[in-house]
Amino acid sequence: MNAPVSNPADMSNPFTAGSQDSWFHTMDHDRISTLFVCWTLGAFLLGALLSLWLTLKSITGEAGDVGSLFQIITYHRLVLVFLFLVPAIPSILGYRMLPQLIGADEFAFPALSRCSLRFYVVGLGLLILSILVGPVATGWTLPTPLSLGANPGFGFMALGLFFLAASWFVTGLNFIVTVHYRRGTDVDFFSMPLMAWGLYLGAYQLAFAGIMFAIVVMYLAGGQWTGRGLFGEGTDPLLWQNYFWFAMRPAAFFALIPAAGVISAVVERISRKEVTGYRLVVGSMIALLGLGLTTWGVHLAGWGQDAQVTFAFSILALLGVIPVALIAYCWLATIYQGANHLPAPSLFTMGFFLMAGITVLMELFLRSPGLGSYLANTMFASAQMDYLIWGALMSALLAGLHTWYPEVTGRSYNASYALFGGFLYLAGLNLALVPHLIMGTRGVAADMMVLEAGSSTLPGISLVGWSIAVLGLLAILGNLGRAVTDGEPAATD
Repeated sequence: MNAPVSNPADMSNPFTAGSQDSWFHTMDHDRISTLFVCWTLGAFLLGALLSLWLTLKSITGEAGDVGSLFQIITYHRLVLVFLFLVPAIPSILGYRMLPQLIGADEFAFPALSRCSLRFYVVGLGLLILSILVGPVATGWTLPTPLSLGANPGFGFMALGLFFLAASWFVTGLNFIVTVHYRRGTDVDFFSMPLMAWGLYLGAYQLAFAGIMFAIVVMYLAGGQWTGRGLFGEGTDPLLWQNYFWFAMRPAAFFALIPAAGVISAVVERISRKEVTGYRLVVGSMIALLGLGLTTWGVHLAGWGQDAQVTFAFSILALLGVIPVALIAYCWLATIYQGANHLPAPSLFTMGFFLMAGITVLMELFLRSPGLGSYLANTMFASAQMDYLIWGALMSALLAGLHTWYPEVTGRSYNASYALFGGFLYLAGLNLALVPHLIMGTRGVAADMMVLEAGSSTLPGISLVGWSIAVLGLLAILGNLGRAVTDGEPAATD
């Protein structure tokens, strides 16, 4: 049975009047989604400012104190991964749309929706507090024994990461239980829209990564405080890296699963027909979920892992190309000879195809048993992370926002401004990241462009690209924000 074209209707306007107290204590999933938009956007802009700062420093050649540089790099990645990459789509689009997609009135545990938001805010606050107490300069993967010698701010940072992971866990748990027990009587698993499937499978990633990382980061903090324990002094550094990537690879590097659900729904909307190969797309997303849980070892090359084990993980990771190709084929087959209206969502969907394609292509290079060992710790790898965060995930989020924004707010945004901002953002982002790829092939260490001696041509091009991308993003957000108060009433589609 084919899934219906997802058309979440009856979305209440989140901008209706209400007291501050009612918003603070709300358990309404629409308001929770709106609040997540604000907090997630703030975290993303903080990460963007740190990215611009690093690029600017690389041009001036004034790296300053190396310890301060490593602090900026550490928080830059922590903010973008823990506060945006992993939770953005489930928190913003998932909380708003999942109940409507499966015929439910509300989530199974409304209190957990509020709890997830509060954990997120507490985690962000503790990360900022750790900067004030004494910023950490370990890198975002927190490797041992380097993290064991971190300054007192490490405790606040670890506690902040614990709360963020707890936010992921309760979100994932809420989504899973809601899909299992709150579906409408006429909605079975293989009649759910593909977006619901993406959010449902992504919920398993969130629940698994959340509970795993919350536990191990507390063990790491205990080792840092006492010098003993699972990750204390004298333990194998590879042990922490195994636990870290076992928890984080499914959530971070396979965050494209919920993004794929969003793009599937947008493709249905812009083509005015169901996605071709519904069960093939579902099966491919399930396969990607399984690969995300079993390929953490690809990140341990160069950390002392046995070469044969690394080779086995690499072959397993390369199998991920198959389900990705199948999903892409189904999308393109749907778009072919479709209506292809809604220009702004179409642009961001094409942007997702481009950015996700580049991310997957870079994954092939990074997981190649020979070439990957050279590129794994260079700017080539950090550029892949940027293509994933700034490119693929952001494109999917913007595609979803521009598709359902008129239904959510009852107002229409200016399509011309959306296209202008979108072109600026996508062009600027590629202009910013291609120099990173070139420097990565030259062996520049990951995120270490600021320490690269010699010509400032590539960093200068990158800075121009980042500036254009930020201007495009501001134009997009400004257009959406203006439409809330000044936009024309949305037409019925």
